[in-house]
Amino acid sequence: MKQILIFLPSMIFLIGCGGGSSSSSPVSNSDYAGPMAISEIYTVFPGDSVTKDSASPLIKIIHIDGATESTIELVEGNATIVRKP
Repeated sequence: MKQILIFLPSMIFLIGCGGGSSSSSPVSNSDYAGPMAISEIYTVFPGDSVTKDSASPLIKIIHIDGATESTIELVEGNATIVRKP
């Protein structure tokens, strides 16, 4: 049981760090709101949110300090982007 408790956070950390280049580029339409596609990279802005559509979706978030936008990628499961009105 202890090994699982150590393994899971380690895997989440490694996935969150990226670990390689991706051929996907951010979705150019910043007004896109709706279901996310796996391995597609989206740009989100302050006030936007992501709702989970499955029990435990896995989402990779990349944010640079000082930037207003972040990029997110759906790795596993189902989720939806909701833009602020």
